[in-house]
Amino acid sequence: MQSRRLTAFLATVALAGGLAGIGLATDQPKQTKEDIWRDEPTESRGGWWRRDLSDETADKILEGLRKRDPAKAKELEKLKARDPERFKSELRDAGQPELDQITLGYWEARRQKRNTEFIDWLKTNYPKREQELTALKDKDPKLYVTSFDHLMDEFGYIFEAARSNPELGTVLKEDYDLKKRVGELCRQLRNEKSDAKKQELGAELQDVVARRYDLIVRRKEIAFEQFLKRLQELQKQVIDSKDEIAKYKDLKVKQENVRQRVQTLTENKVKFKWD
Repeated sequence: MQSRRLTAFLATVALAGGLAGIGLATDQPKQTKEDIWRDEPTESRGGWWRRDLSDETADKILEGLRKRDPAKAKELEKLKARDPERFKSELRDAGQPELDQITLGYWEARRQKRNTEFIDWLKTNYPKREQELTALKDKDPKLYVTSFDHLMDEFGYIFEAARSNPELGTVLKEDYDLKKRVGELCRQLRNEKSDAKKQELGAELQDVVARRYDLIVRRKEIAFEQFLKRLQELQKQVIDSKDEIAKYKDLKVKQENVRQRVQTLTENKVKFKWD
């Protein structure tokens, strides 16, 4: 079971990971799309929801804080008008319970979406198993959850592979079905008394095993293609990183970046409000 999950995981990793373009150095120093200061440690490290607090999320946190701590919410609302950046920084700390709840809701929504997609996949590929599962939903909810988890253990690696690479999902599904058929044929051979029937079953077993061999080879080819693609991306990243380092070693680029950073750190952040 672990090896099957690992196969699907590696396939997903190999298919993931687009690389951001990196600009080349120019004769005239200018503000580039990259920010050399972006890796500087900050007070609030964590997931994207902590680093990049959107206005929508900030509003949701503030709404919850108004109910839990009206005085603090009012204080932060005044700060928001004076210094939006400081407002978000302090809101992260004051509204941690609300932020935690939003985060839990985000992951729960993702889990529910994945479960729904899995049931749809099951209905398409193994309709009988899906019907048996659905019948339990109202009849025995506890058994439904147990059965769902069992089906996810059994078919989850195929489902996940199909989401990222349809061909790999098709290969894994056919291989799964053939492995089941191999087991059935072996049991029939052990119990069969007729020599003629044994010969017939043996011939089918030969064909099924040969087909499984081809599928295993194709699965390895797909993995190789994915790793090769990832290697090419990494090679490009190495070249881009080398160019980026050379650019930032340029004295003019350094001077311009230092000047802009000092300006950012010392500028007046109080902005005039027209509305």
